[in-house]
Amino acid sequence: MTSWRGLFGFAAAFTTAVWLGTAPLEALAGPEAELFARVNRVRAEHHLIPLRGSQELAQVARAHAEDMARRGYFAHESPEGHNALNRVTGAGITGFRLLAENIGASTVSGDRLDAIVEEWMRSHDHRENLLNPAFNTAGVGVVEGPDGQTLVVELYATYN
Repeated sequence: MTSWRGLFGFAAAFTTAVWLGTAPLEALAGPEAELFARVNRVRAEHHLIPLRGSQELAQVARAHAEDMARRGYFAHESPEGHNALNRVTGAGITGFRLLAENIGASTVSGDRLDAIVEEWMRSHDHRENLLNPAFNTAGVGVVEGPDGQTLVVELYATYN
């Protein structure tokens, strides 16, 4: 016979394991946390669920932003032809059903993250990604390039 205490202990452990599987917003810092929060505010304005943070996706997003800054290109594909799906699966991330990527760059004085989100909302494809109700998880990378440009990458995914 299963005791309630044992059942409760399992439920608490399972809930903790599920919660640890996605990075809470607090795990992000600085501009990455700011961009993540801004995207979720825009989604809330459109009555969409907030995205959960994923440290794994954030690492892939940050690596792509760093690569673009280091090698001086701005594209969804690396010079070798690797796209978001190649980068995510190459990092061993599995279990998602849908994946998309937004990239942005800004050198404006003032709030660069706001400028990037505003540009995403003006771009049909970027807006579709940001407002896609199927997405429930995201990872964000924000880096400063050697030329003073802010580069951002946001990966969106759908997990069951």
